[in-house]
Amino acid sequence: MSPTTAFGTFFLPGPTEVREEIMTAMLQPMIPHRGPEFERLFERLQQGLRPIFKTERPVYISSSSGTGMMEAAIRCAPSGRILCLVNGAFSERFAHIASMCGRDVDRYEVAWGQVHAIPQLDERLSMRKYTAITVVHSETSTGALNDVRAISDCAHRHSIACLIDSVSGLGGAELHFDEWKLDYVLTGSQKALALPPGLSFAAASASFIDRANGTHDRGVYFDLVELDAYARRNQTPSTPALTLFYALEAQAKSIAAEGLETRWARHKAMAVRTQEWITKISDETGKKLGNIAPLGSQSPTVSTIRLPSDTPAEAFTAAVAKHGIVVGAGYGKLKSSTFRIGHMGDHTMESLERCLAACSSVLRS
Repeated sequence: MSPTTAFGTFFLPGPTEVREEIMTAMLQPMIPHRGPEFERLFERLQQGLRPIFKTERPVYISSSSGTGMMEAAIRCAPSGRILCLVNGAFSERFAHIASMCGRDVDRYEVAWGQVHAIPQLDERLSMRKYTAITVVHSETSTGALNDVRAISDCAHRHSIACLIDSVSGLGGAELHFDEWKLDYVLTGSQKALALPPGLSFAAASASFIDRANGTHDRGVYFDLVELDAYARRNQTPSTPALTLFYALEAQAKSIAAEGLETRWARHKAMAVRTQEWITKISDETGKKLGNIAPLGSQSPTVSTIRLPSDTPAEAFTAAVAKHGIVVGAGYGKLKSSTFRIGHMGDHTMESLERCLAACSSVLRS
C-alpha cells in the first residue's frame, strides 16, 4: 500500500504517500464542469465524503489547501470577537488568519504538545463575550489531539460556534460531525485521506450556514453560503481541480472498502506502535526520546518525537533518508529538537515497521 518513490517512502505528516492507482485515476479526460457528467461525478463524491465526515450535510470541496477553508470559517463566522485555542503552529495559523481577516482575537495558549482543558476553557468563555472559537483537532506540528467533541459542547453551552481544523485528523482520527452536533470541520486532501495536495473539504451545520448568510464581508472564493448552494446542485462555484476530483473518487471507494472504523483502528494501532518504539529504542540506546504529546492526547496520525540534545533533527532526518525513508523535521520552534512521523493515510503496520527500523539504525549508529 505504500510505494517507494524517487524520494523514498514518505512518512511526512503531509503530503503523504499516494498509491499508484490513485495517481493513475488522475489521467482521465477533461469534461465540462458545468455539465451533467460533472454533476454525476460530484454526486458520487458526496456519497464518498459524507460517510468520512459522518454527516448527512453537503461536504464542500474547494480547489485549495486547507488554509483556504480555515479562512472560509473565519470569514463566515458570526460577527464578534473570536477566541483561538493555540497549542502549536497550525492553531496559531488559525488565530493569525482570524486577525488578518480583521476579527478581534484573543488567544487561549497552552504549551506546544499539550491540549486544552475544558474547565479552563469554560472559565474563559464565561469571562468575555465571544461569537466563535477556533481549535485544531490533530495539531500537525506537535501530534497533540484535542477533544473536539468536549470543546464543541463547552462552546455550545455558551452559545458560541466552534470552528474545527481537522486537517491531519479526518480520515484517521475518530470524528462524528452529525452525532457530535459540530458546527464546522475542515480538512485537507494530502494528510490522512492520502490524496495529492490541492483539495480541501469542509462540512457546516445548517444553523452555521443560516447565520453566515447574515454575515457581511464573506468574500467570494471562500464564501460558504455560495459553496453550500452550489453543492446542493452538485456543482462548485468556480472551476474545480478536475484531475484531483478523479483521484478523490478512487480514494473514497478505497476508504469505503476498508471501512472508516477499521481505518481509525489502523491509525490508532500505528500510533500505539510508535509510542512503544520510542520507549524501546530509548532503553536500548540510552538515548532519551519522547513523544511531546502526553499519553491519552496523542494523535493517531502523527507523532512528534523529541530527540536527545546531542542529536540535531536536521542531521537525523538526513541520515534516515539515506535508508529510503522520509520522515518530517520538527516544525516552527521545534524544528531542531524534534522529528515527526506521519503514520497516516494508506500506511500500514508493515510499512511503519520499515520506518521505525530505519530510525533505529540511525540512532544505534
